[in-house]
Amino acid sequence: MKKRIIILLMLLMGIFVVTGCGTTEESLPVNAGGDKVENEEKPATENEDTGAEENVLEKFGTNVSVDAGKNEATFTVSLKNTSDKSVKITFTSGQRYELAVFDANQKEVYRYSIDKLFVQSLEEIELRAGEEKSWPEVWNYTSNDGTRLPAGEYKVVATIVASQANNQKINDNDLQNEASFTIPEGNTAFRNIQVTGENGEYIVTGEARVFEGSFFYSVEDGHEYIIPETVQQASEGAPTWAPFEIKLSIPKEKLPLNGALMIHLYERSAKDGSITNSYHERLQQFQ
Repeated sequence: MKKRIIILLMLLMGIFVVTGCGTTEESLPVNAGGDKVENEEKPATENEDTGAEENVLEKFGTNVSVDAGKNEATFTVSLKNTSDKSVKITFTSGQRYELAVFDANQKEVYRYSIDKLFVQSLEEIELRAGEEKSWPEVWNYTSNDGTRLPAGEYKVVATIVASQANNQKINDNDLQNEASFTIPEGNTAFRNIQVTGENGEYIVTGEARVFEGSFFYSVEDGHEYIIPETVQQASEGAPTWAPFEIKLSIPKEKLPLNGALMIHLYERSAKDGSITNSYHERLQQFQ
């Protein structure tokens, strides 16, 4: 009898041990106070790769400055790589930048690319760490219809027209900046300029107030001179505003297929021969 009781007790103890093992909690780490600590994901440190791609565009500095003179302004568009790595920039044509000028009423009065043609091909430039590229562009205060804009306050918006940077897409306004400037009072040597004619035969009339009535003109298409520097005489010298007339005859084979044909009126300084009092007028727009 006693032997049976001992055997029964041993069986009960075995069942108790098996049941206890089946309900034991998974082993958890214990802190210094002896309490169990739940497992937590370890936060990523600054040096660990989180898989996020670097935004290359944030490393660019786009700028435009304006040097406004009496008869023309020089826009300088620049792009600087402020990162510590080289960046490859892709353009879809030979155009590197766009310039748009707005008057005080926010009306667009001039756009750089309107009368220009650019080579259509993928082009790539590399900006090294800290390197800056600059592009100057001279503008003679004339709108896209060829007339000089009145004196006053204006704004230029410059945009780098790249399509990609290190294969990252560049949107239209990503690389853009603007600057304000003042157009001074109009040309003091030429006024009331009018052009008649077409297809190579033109008559240019106007008034000039120039020393001894003598001034110069040339005709160009934006790429080369069609008519080189030529001396022209007005009926009187300064201080009188004297009328003049210029008759132009340009062979058809020299006319541009696209773009603007312009006449450039100007004086030359008696001191150093530099060009002064520049005045540009459109003869004809070709499409």
